Amino acid sequence: IYPVPYLSESVYSQFEQHLNDLGRKSKTEIRFDMYEQYFDIKGRSQQACDDTSKKIMTLLLPQLNKYVDDNKFEGTFEDLESMSKSASVSPSSSASTGNSSPSRVMVGRPLNLEEVDKKHSQSRESTISSPSTTASPNSPTTAATQEREAYYRYETESDEPDESNEEYVDTFTFAKNIANPKDVLTGPPSNNSKPPDYLRIIGNDTDTECSLQGRSIKIVGTCEESIKEAAERFRNLQTIFKRRKRPTNIVPCVHYPTESPRFGLYFCPLERYAYQDYVFTTPGSQPLYVMLPVFKDKNGQDQKPKDLLTAAPQNQAPRWMSQKKPEQDLSLEERMRLATLEHKKKGFGNVNAGLAPDQTPLWGENKNYVVRPSASAVVKPVTPTSKPAPVAQKRPEEDFPSLGSSSAPPPRPTIKQPTKNTRRVLRVVPQKAPKVSSSSPAPPAMSNLEIVREYNLGNIKTALTDGLNSVRGLKGTIKLSAKLGKVLWTNLTPEIQKKIWDLYDVKDILMEGHKVVPLFNNVTTQSDEVIANMSDFLPDPYSRSAYFEMYADARNQPAVEYEPVVMYMSQGVVELKKVVTKTTKVTEIDWVSLDRKFDFQFLLKTEQTTRTDVKPYTTFIKKVAVCPNTRQITFENVPDFLQMKSILLKQTTKYRIHFPFVVEITRVEKIPLSKQKISNYGIAKIQGDTGKGQVWYDLEVHYSTHDEIFKSNHDLPVGKLASWTVEDIIGSDTDASVALVEYIRCLLLFVEKCEAAV
Repeated sequence: IYPVPYLSESVYSQFEQHLNDLGRKSKTEIRFDMYEQYFDIKGRSQQACDDTSKKIMTLLLPQLNKYVDDNKFEGTFEDLESMSKSASVSPSSSASTGNSSPSRVMVGRPLNLEEVDKKHSQSRESTISSPSTTASPNSPTTAATQEREAYYRYETESDEPDESNEEYVDTFTFAKNIANPKDVLTGPPSNNSKPPDYLRIIGNDTDTECSLQGRSIKIVGTCEESIKEAAERFRNLQTIFKRRKRPTNIVPCVHYPTESPRFGLYFCPLERYAYQDYVFTTPGSQPLYVMLPVFKDKNGQDQKPKDLLTAAPQNQAPRWMSQKKPEQDLSLEERMRLATLEHKKKGFGNVNAGLAPDQTPLWGENKNYVVRPSASAVVKPVTPTSKPAPVAQKRPEEDFPSLGSSSAPPPRPTIKQPTKNTRRVLRVVPQKAPKVSSSSPAPPAMSNLEIVREYNLGNIKTALTDGLNSVRGLKGTIKLSAKLGKVLWTNLTPEIQKKIWDLYDVKDILMEGHKVVPLFNNVTTQSDEVIANMSDFLPDPYSRSAYFEMYADARNQPAVEYEPVVMYMSQGVVELKKVVTKTTKVTEIDWVSLDRKFDFQFLLKTEQTTRTDVKPYTTFIKKVAVCPNTRQITFENVPDFLQMKSILLKQTTKYRIHFPFVVEITRVEKIPLSKQKISNYGIAKIQGDTGKGQVWYDLEVHYSTHDEIFKSNHDLPVGKLASWTVEDIIGSDTDASVALVEYIRCLLLFVEKCEAAV
């Protein structure tokens, strides 16, 4: 470092002690070259040298610049007076008159007088023996100058011993599945800003020196606890990095509200769902399906689900129907129409509901259905001593040919040779029941409702435990909430759709094997009447708020790509509350309530925010105006920096039910945007007409204590884990996960109340 002012020995002596202390603390060696006028810094790592240089430039150099005048003339070189004196004064005269020179106050440690006298005598002898030098009695400063040179140039050791000479060294090695360690040590960029360097940040936080050497990090420090903390932080960073690459963990849960025998599952097309009007969907190309329960009658045959509408007649009749007489076609169509109209008036247990007396039950678009063996292997509700009534042999034209019984003996099983390119899918049987030894008494048999409940609870606990552990070290906003809506299903092939599936096949075979995807519609209802009935059984609200949720593409430099952001602004104050740059869904639990109009979804997600007082957000908010009467919003895009895509107006009403649950009913309106006249600068104003857009309602249930627990992640240091644990969120195993069970029980209660209200 080359300072602007010229540092003489007297000036440098005033700051030497501070430089020695700085070098001892930073484990560096700081030396100043008097002849070349520069600071030379040496250390074990580049980080230590950079930190020391930064402190010298920010703390010392501003003090030294005071010696320079405004014209940069005096103070930037050695004084002429001192230069002339040193040129005219001879060393011999200085040596002879050194004892009579006035005393000078030295800054630093006390001098060792014996050592100084010894050096003086050696210097005097060498000066006298030299024939080229002559003594001059008029040079009183040479001896003092030699003393200062002997002290400042050579005796630079500290006046105090080091606090601790012991150093600790540790090495952290990255796992083999980490391709590039630099990716772990580089944080994600936020809104096109420079990504943070975790190696430097952790070194500064723990007062250690960390350097990347290949696939390892060398950690050096004077405190063993700091070394261990730094290594633990790097280990946490590696775990967070690996979990960040995982996709959203989607877990399905199927629940029947009352005690019932074992049932099968059928995927009903949304067009044939009896309560299709209660389901809000966006237009899409893929067909959507609703899961319905299928029970067996007293003869062991699958019954038609009560919420499945009868299929409309096909233009092309099946092959078995072409064998009938032509005059029967019209009567069949009439019977089908009557069955469709009378369907809602009939009960679930009546198999022949809505059909003509001479017509057999028909459902499923006249397709030949194949029932899963796991779903059909159900114990018939008959006593062991009695035998079921014989079932007549069914004809091929009936719905389930594979389920028909026959008086003929069953065929002898044979082994079929495996064919090529055949994929086998094995169902994993859930192992939830403990093993029972033959000597111990058999435990009481669990009902089907208890078995399904334990199965769902185990899946939810496993998914939430993994998800919560992955976000403990995240710096940002964490949210765990539940919303009422409808779980739909997509990506079903015709072969999958026309089969009856077992409860335990959904996760293992359908989703893992056949890539069937559950799709939550994320909307509770569109009906004002339905949401009014839901709010009738709630207590009086305690809070109301309204805000704009603005979706846009933004960037802070024209050379980089646009990134999606979500800006939140209060309706009454034109000021941005927060800007979300990234939202990540960690865990998604889709709960299907069979024979109910509403399902719900647990969602664990994280949000990354950025500052609101930087461009382009400060430029954008200056162009926003909201009318206090009509609540219309007017704004302008920021050319090349911010482009608005859509705006939602949300009006939230909060209700307190039994502690610690809070219900939020939100009215959401998608505001239509229209361009207005172009301004003088060529920028078009955009106006949002509030009250003229599409409206829907959301009902969410929050566990209020979770919000306070997750606040510790807002200012979490790099590589540190939050103080909360998974047990604080879902409960421990000793109390049977009381928190999670109470959360689910509260949501099921809402589903039942909403079912009765609508």
